[in-house]
Amino acid sequence: MTFEVALARCGSYDPAAVAAAVEEAVAPFGGFSAFAGRGDRVLLKLNLLAAKAPEDAVTTHPALVREVIKRVQDCGAEVLVGDSPGGRNTPAKYRALLKKTGILDVIESSGARAVYFDDPVTTVASEKARTFKKFTVTSVVHDVDAVIALPKCKTHQFTTYTGAVKLLYGYIPGVRKAEYHLHAGRDVAWFAELLLDLCKTFPPALTIMDAVVGMDGPGPQSGTPRPIGLILAGTNAPAIDFVATQVLGLDPASVPTVRIAAERGYGPASLGEVTVHGPHPDTVRVEGFVPPVIRTMDRRLPPVIVPVLDRLLATRPAVDTGRCV
Repeated sequence: MTFEVALARCGSYDPAAVAAAVEEAVAPFGGFSAFAGRGDRVLLKLNLLAAKAPEDAVTTHPALVREVIKRVQDCGAEVLVGDSPGGRNTPAKYRALLKKTGILDVIESSGARAVYFDDPVTTVASEKARTFKKFTVTSVVHDVDAVIALPKCKTHQFTTYTGAVKLLYGYIPGVRKAEYHLHAGRDVAWFAELLLDLCKTFPPALTIMDAVVGMDGPGPQSGTPRPIGLILAGTNAPAIDFVATQVLGLDPASVPTVRIAAERGYGPASLGEVTVHGPHPDTVRVEGFVPPVIRTMDRRLPPVIVPVLDRLLATRPAVDTGRCV
């Protein structure tokens, strides 16, 4: 199987530079008209992890969001914009986050519409999933004709790297994310399987990655903003992540979502399986990129809590007295 990923150089968030790079990156896939038409409702799924300023490189930059909104609207589509940060969210808290990240100004000036992922929610069956056969996600997934994902290229202290695949964890409403994290515990491979199940159940039509300025070190929130100078695009999220790891100088085998996607036949196992449009990853590799120190989920919790969670989540046999003879 051959995958396709486009790379476009973009040295800053200057509107003209971002506009040109977005056009270049999406062109090999037919341009925006291949993903949005007149009367369509298109969701832009962002990374809105936390209420941080754009220069902190924690969230999708508003300059990219603005250019994508404009092009989707030019196709005659209505644009919805959203995400669900972790933790307990409220409409007021979400609006404050949109304002801090610069996204609210873009939405209000463009005529796009912000959507709140945490209510209402829906349960979606996923019979071929390897983890859960049902997912509780935002009901927005049923209200749109297409999804364009706009991830941020960053490190992550649990999954090593976060990009196109992990972005889709945002479909799960805030506090419910903790339930899935607790099921994963120390097992990052299981968590990667969960993320890939979500990606296969809710695949975005198009992904455009903000790698103009990414993050290295202790991501996804506490790392250092790192100039990368690229926008990546494609229709297969694992392939975009594979190419991004090449650019960052990370071993793809060290990134569970990339490794397991290849094992499942859902993503490339080598660069030879990828048709690259634009500069070759070797020519734009980031020198001295600092990988994260990996921390399992239980290390983020108070030590007294870990054994309690272990007991609560342990699998135990149950006796069905109605079947006893």
